[in-house]
Amino acid sequence: MLALLPPLEYLLLAALLGAIVGLENEYRMQNGVRIFLGLRTSIFISVLGYVSSLFYLITSSPEVLVATFGVITVIATAMYIEKSQILKDPGATTFSGVFILFLSGLLVGLGYFEYAIVLSVLLAAVSFYKREFLNVIHKLKRKEVIATLNLLIIFFVILPLLPDNFIGPYAFFNPFEFWMIVATVGLVFFIQYLILRFSKFGLFLSSIIGSAITGTAITLTLLRLGNSVKKAVKPIFYNIMFSSNIPMIFGQGALVIYAVTFSPQILYYLLPVLIVSFVFLLAFLFLGKKEFGFKMSAPQNPFPILQTIKFAILFFVIFTVSRLVNIFIPQFLTLTMFISGLANVAGSAFSLGFFFLNGDISASYTAFLLGLVIGASVVEKGFLALLSRNKPIRIRVFGYSLLMGAFILITAFVSYYGIQI
Repeated sequence: MLALLPPLEYLLLAALLGAIVGLENEYRMQNGVRIFLGLRTSIFISVLGYVSSLFYLITSSPEVLVATFGVITVIATAMYIEKSQILKDPGATTFSGVFILFLSGLLVGLGYFEYAIVLSVLLAAVSFYKREFLNVIHKLKRKEVIATLNLLIIFFVILPLLPDNFIGPYAFFNPFEFWMIVATVGLVFFIQYLILRFSKFGLFLSSIIGSAITGTAITLTLLRLGNSVKKAVKPIFYNIMFSSNIPMIFGQGALVIYAVTFSPQILYYLLPVLIVSFVFLLAFLFLGKKEFGFKMSAPQNPFPILQTIKFAILFFVIFTVSRLVNIFIPQFLTLTMFISGLANVAGSAFSLGFFFLNGDISASYTAFLLGLVIGASVVEKGFLALLSRNKPIRIRVFGYSLLMGAFILITAFVSYYGIQI
């Protein structure tokens, strides 16, 4: 029977886990915080959980665990009543902490020490950062709480209920994948909002993250900012040319196509386009490195649900139209992908990956079409700049976007037809 018992070292681990929580509480008590779960008490409770596991392993009786949980409930209740009377605080932090520590010691004795370590460390961390958590909560706005709840509903309530299969003519629609796009885009917009609100590099980071989903929306946002902040010509220009292009090219383009196809051969054929793009982006980064710290205020809506759904619909339309063109009039696929690149690179890359996996197009042709999509997306930013009322921004973005896009398109054509020769 003794051979079934855990090693003696586990007892030391249970005591150590209790000490971690106890030491953290003792440190806070030195700063004037009234705590009823000090070093010795924490070690005692964790070791008590370990001893309970020994009795259970020796007797193989579930009644032992019931009895020990009864004992720890009495101890936790007594501590809770004393704390409530002294501090006039009905909070159950200490009550819950006692049970978590006891459970950690019990898990150590049963051999699940990984879970015990995680529980104890989380308990210590949450207790220590309690004030920071409360400060963050106090700073939250109602619209941010609503946005968080909406995202949780989209991810964990609606999404699991949708069927994950293609329906309709030519199996053109998958409800689960469509709503996954909605959920992912919404999450990116929300993260972008948080970065703009809390980070001093908000404009740069939000442009990078937002462009991972849609460089078009980020470009329009930056142009609107340029209309209202006349002195922000350089920050707006460099963030459009660098921050909104680099995720589009290497994230929406190269990464998406590889994630869909797992084909390094496509990346090989795409390499000339990526190199030309990288040279331009590196130049913008070097010349504008002092401009990326420009501070921009967060948008009014943390989670623009209508904008999110519009993007998901656009993604779906691009994917569906390109599939139908490839089925019925494949000779127009090149023009179709160029036009779709003006709208959305991620949707176009996903469509091309689907065609490649179905054996409809070769790896070199896939890379060629993706190069056209990337070039078209860069050119598009130049024409969007014509909407700006800020003349310096309009001239700079238009000129450099057309120049960079032209080089990418020429590289794509030369690379593809050179390979064919």
